[in-house]
Amino acid sequence: MFNAVALAKLLPKSKTSCWLGIAILTFLGLIAPLASDRPAYSDSFELVTPPHVGVTLFAIGYGNEKYGSTQEGFQLEQSVNSISSLVGRAAAFQILKGTIGYDSPLPPVPRSATRDFGLFQGGVDITPFQGTSLVLLGGEDVGDSDAPVIEGDFSNWFGIHTIHPSNISFTCSHYYENGVTSSTYDVRTMAMSTANFILLLGGGGAIWGGGSLASVEAHGGPEIGIFLRQHHLSIEVQAGYGSAHTYGVVSVSRQFNFEE
Repeated sequence: MFNAVALAKLLPKSKTSCWLGIAILTFLGLIAPLASDRPAYSDSFELVTPPHVGVTLFAIGYGNEKYGSTQEGFQLEQSVNSISSLVGRAAAFQILKGTIGYDSPLPPVPRSATRDFGLFQGGVDITPFQGTSLVLLGGEDVGDSDAPVIEGDFSNWFGIHTIHPSNISFTCSHYYENGVTSSTYDVRTMAMSTANFILLLGGGGAIWGGGSLASVEAHGGPEIGIFLRQHHLSIEVQAGYGSAHTYGVVSVSRQFNFEE
């Protein structure tokens, strides 16, 4: 799941707050690596040779006592130079019940039938330092939701040369369809690493509000993740408690890399 509780407290009630959140993401993308043990790239503006394309397939299921959703899609990433790549993402969403989930751009309605929409985004992935990534995206929903969406994703690894490196990541999205701003956060530690898999332990959650919501909603809990090296397959499970009582999230992703 795409992290910082402090940032989540900045969650606002208008699109201005998401721009503020993305500005903070950009700022952290530049200063966070200063606390790590990795040097900056020295060939920042040289084109990557040979260029490569990354493809990530993903599927996510989320549910609580009042809401349920699934999403699946893919992300393409084309290398440009050592600090940036072009990113394109497409996903299909199914809102199975309710309209107040952290990942829903839909305004509350009395109907309970399944609602479907697609999301198409494009942007850039900035990696100013090794182990640090800042993805800035813009796009639009199509279908039952039909409005722009902006998003920023930040991730940074600390202590990469230690036995148990740690990762902090978070996202900030603003949905123009319902005016809601949403942030998710994760803090994880590599608990075990073998030739076959990596085991991650930590916690995370989400906080969202503004727009059509009457109050700020939040949830959080522990999570466990496993990465299978040979298959480039990642599986994460998170469960906890929040505004809608108990909830659970399961995400699966598979990565492919190609040289041109």
